Amino acid sequence: MRRIAALAALVCGLAALPAHAKEGSRFHPGVTSRLGVIATESPAAARAGRAVLERGGNAIDAAAATVFALNVARPQSCGIGGGGFLLYRRHDGAVRALDFRETAGQQASPSMFSGPGIHQQFAGHKTVGVPGTLAGMAEALRRYGTISLAAAIAPAERLARTGFRVPLSLQGAAAQNAERLALFPATAAEFLPGGRPLPAGTILRQPQLAATLRRIERGGIAAFYRGIIARRIVRDMRAPRPETQDAGLLTLRDFAAYRPIWRAPITGTYRGRQILGFPPPTSGGVAIQEMLNILEGFDLAGAGQSSALGDHLIAEAEKIAFADRGEYVADPAFVRMPIGDLVSKAYAAQRRDEIDAARAKSFAPGRFVTPVRAADVADHNPAGTTTHVSIIDRRGDAVAVTCTIEQEFGSAVIAPGTGFLLNNELTDFGPPGTANEPAPGKRPRSSMSPEIVVRDGKPVLVTGGAGGARIIMGVLFSILGTVDYGLNLPQAVDAERLDNLGSARLNIEDARVDPAVLAALEARGHVLVREGEYGPRPRVQLAGIDPATGLRTAVSDSRSDRGSLAERPRATAAGTMRSR
Repeated sequence: MRRIAALAALVCGLAALPAHAKEGSRFHPGVTSRLGVIATESPAAARAGRAVLERGGNAIDAAAATVFALNVARPQSCGIGGGGFLLYRRHDGAVRALDFRETAGQQASPSMFSGPGIHQQFAGHKTVGVPGTLAGMAEALRRYGTISLAAAIAPAERLARTGFRVPLSLQGAAAQNAERLALFPATAAEFLPGGRPLPAGTILRQPQLAATLRRIERGGIAAFYRGIIARRIVRDMRAPRPETQDAGLLTLRDFAAYRPIWRAPITGTYRGRQILGFPPPTSGGVAIQEMLNILEGFDLAGAGQSSALGDHLIAEAEKIAFADRGEYVADPAFVRMPIGDLVSKAYAAQRRDEIDAARAKSFAPGRFVTPVRAADVADHNPAGTTTHVSIIDRRGDAVAVTCTIEQEFGSAVIAPGTGFLLNNELTDFGPPGTANEPAPGKRPRSSMSPEIVVRDGKPVLVTGGAGGARIIMGVLFSILGTVDYGLNLPQAVDAERLDNLGSARLNIEDARVDPAVLAALEARGHVLVREGEYGPRPRVQLAGIDPATGLRTAVSDSRSDRGSLAERPRATAAGTMRSR
């Protein structure tokens, strides 16, 4: 450890290259308040969440209302046809993690995706897991909320019924996915009216979705998991169009059996801060803590932001973490995992010694007593998109919730009469024989990474992102930017990023990086994939409290729509939310 740290310091001192933050052309300062703040990539959904805060709701209440509104206003990314993960830290320090990940039905098998079919295009009924978002939000409200499920759904129902103005992001996503969307008449009718993508600026009303939300308001989650909504989905799975030939595997029993799961969060430290992450079946919390532990032994601040040395060390730490992620991380109900070892400081010290500060390498996973199965490093659906919400309320409660239907528009399936997209989350499973192989009742490995960083007893950073496996590095860079490089939240979310997904190819937002740094990275053996000023993903949403002043800040990623809002002081006496 001392040898590598000394070498890093030597290289930094002798070969330092220009390294500093450069604000990009899309930089924006975010919003601030001494009350509550919310960061999303949907202005319409953020308004729903802020309204809850302004009427006295807490962070859990606002998170649920925002997630339901995202189903309406950002349907390509999130909705009751999907799932996700919620990390909650109460102002008194209590922390809980809620897993509402989609689940394979009882007819799933390791070979379910072998052979031809539209599942090879990440579309169709076979790719759909039992959705968990509705059950997850209901459980979060039951345990920690102050409003009813119906009250949390009401803003989304109203938005679906009255409509909202289509943003360019939705038009662009529909255009890019038009071929998949056209496979299913109910989906095409919603997002390809007249055979063309939704035009930006027009008002989109979703009456079938509004009707579905009203059913849930009246009947609760039973209307979804045991009622007409589940029956419509299963009926559609059993009778797919002749053109697609893609019968699904889910049954009414699968829907009735679904339950969200409270889990113990991943807890660690980094340079005096407490780090809270999400445990498996997502890999994000494990990978981020492992990388932070490795990097803690290097002087990243001394190397400088976007320095050749700093970026090289970060990339090498990612390779190690992704090797371990691919070998071990999966649904804990099916696979024994050495999580305590992977996130330990002692293990990080061992792996840190493998890094050569002057040369890029490849790394094998660590070896533990736990039986090892075939490695599965790659993510098998590289187009995952997802969306994230970060919230801090006036009490100091913090929520980081990532919700998804997997890639844009999920499976592309809307079951007739339901109005919402179904996920294609089962494409996150790996090949037969790996820890992440499909199995009945199993939850596929994820990269979602809701994280909370605590300093002096305050949540100084509430973070998470969208973008498949690239979420992990987007979240990591928000932590490194604020802790090592001294950036404020708007600077940290805007700053240039890199990501090698555990491989030799280094994706890098190169436009703001000094050419000498890029040349030095190539000289070390990195194969650069240059993405210009901003890459398309990951898209990160940040919130945090300044411990010295108590001021809250929220900021949306420069790479996404700006949906961050602050609670308005004039609304503090506007009454309280209707309680249960």
